[in-house]
Amino acid sequence: MNRKIRNSLFKIHTWMGLHLSLFFVFMFLTGTLLVAGFELESVGRPNIWTTAAKEDRTASFGMMYDGIKEAHPESGVFVMIKRPAPWFADRTFGRTGWGENVSFWTDPATGAVVGETRPNGFRDILRDLHDTFLTENRIIFILVSATSIPLLFQIISGLITYRRFWKGFFRWPSSAGGLRPWAGSAHRLTAIWSAPVVILIAVTSFYFLLGGLGFDGTYPEPKPPVTRDTALPANFGPALIDQAAARARDALPGFEPTVMLVPDKKTGSLGFSGPLNGVPEFFGTGNVSIDPVTLEVLGAFTPGEIGGLAYLKSLMDALHFGTWGGVASMALWIVFGLVLTGVAFTGALIFAARLAPEAAQYGPIRRIWRGIGWTRWAYLLLLAGILLTAFTRFGPGSHDKTRAFPVDAPVSVARLIMQAPLRRDTPLDVELRIGDPDVSAARVEINDGEVQQIDVTSNGKRASAHFQMTPSDAENTIIARLQNPDGTENTVTFRLGRPLW
Repeated sequence: MNRKIRNSLFKIHTWMGLHLSLFFVFMFLTGTLLVAGFELESVGRPNIWTTAAKEDRTASFGMMYDGIKEAHPESGVFVMIKRPAPWFADRTFGRTGWGENVSFWTDPATGAVVGETRPNGFRDILRDLHDTFLTENRIIFILVSATSIPLLFQIISGLITYRRFWKGFFRWPSSAGGLRPWAGSAHRLTAIWSAPVVILIAVTSFYFLLGGLGFDGTYPEPKPPVTRDTALPANFGPALIDQAAARARDALPGFEPTVMLVPDKKTGSLGFSGPLNGVPEFFGTGNVSIDPVTLEVLGAFTPGEIGGLAYLKSLMDALHFGTWGGVASMALWIVFGLVLTGVAFTGALIFAARLAPEAAQYGPIRRIWRGIGWTRWAYLLLLAGILLTAFTRFGPGSHDKTRAFPVDAPVSVARLIMQAPLRRDTPLDVELRIGDPDVSAARVEINDGEVQQIDVTSNGKRASAHFQMTPSDAENTIIARLQNPDGTENTVTFRLGRPLW
């Protein structure tokens, strides 16, 4: 390549590196922490860690469900995962009796509950920070993913402009000549060693960009289940779950389900996914759908039946998150993630060392800040947006509403709406929302205590009443007696369960 083109590429490379270096430092650092984000979050949770060998993890989905229902009979279950990682107990995503999302951790041998964790932990917050700057907005996700294009340009242009770069693999930087030569040598050395990984990160991020733009590919569709009146049949329990899992295993040769999806709609089916013998997991998993009423196999699909870009999703996830080789690849990705953070930072240091003499009295960080010009205001605006979003999502009064449904009546009769989750020894404001607008009076009894008369208001479509309760360490049962103008009374029972925190 002639010198003129190389010089032009170098100018673009240095200009983009200067203005994007702080952004890439942030992305590489948060991405590196994300590789072991949940492990870091769970350092203080010894009960959910396990040393059980894979062959000793014999708890079935039915045993897991039974253990959860025994410990928390009022809870609901969404997704059950066997062996989410070799060092963790089995995990189930569900909700409490008061409607808060929670993870139940069960012993991989017995299915007994060994712990509960709440959502929005360190890893979840870090992931949202890395993907969307905490906004959870699709447009922001697309914009962040689009930076994969300048990232790929940076590594390719850097290799082109660094003539005979293959000779620099062992050229250790020297500090004898000052900051500028050292920063340049360190930047080139770390960039060369991390080039294969950064190319993979850029390519997989571009794949996520295509997904954000709607290029998702196609998935085979199972048959619909038979119609039913509730999301789960009346006999739904451990026995039915294990029967369904057995049907799923028989539907695909060599299939071992490790994930079970529980339907939350009347039109949903039981879903099972897991590895297939002879098919590497990073090329996809087998998927089987089972009718929860008849236990009929509604669909059984191999990874080869997935079309378009969706076929590559498992591979792209494994490469981007470093899970393709288990703990060894995760450790490798952490090391290279730190190296990439150094690549971005040393790139900015090179510019700091080149600034005009009048800026020489400042330290490297301040020189970088002065050198990026108008871009620093964009960084400040971005930081302000992140802090504002963080305050909105996690500040005082940021709790999502939670809902509790009756255990002895249809949801349409009444429900409880709570402005905050149930917490031990914390008074809780509760709204009793009544489906019948003609209800004229209501009484509530909390944990076999004194019956309270509460005022009922109607807006023509439904009625509502408000009361306050202080949770006990017991099951927190609320009995509501709804009175009609003709004197008839309808009794509705809610079981919130015991506080977890």
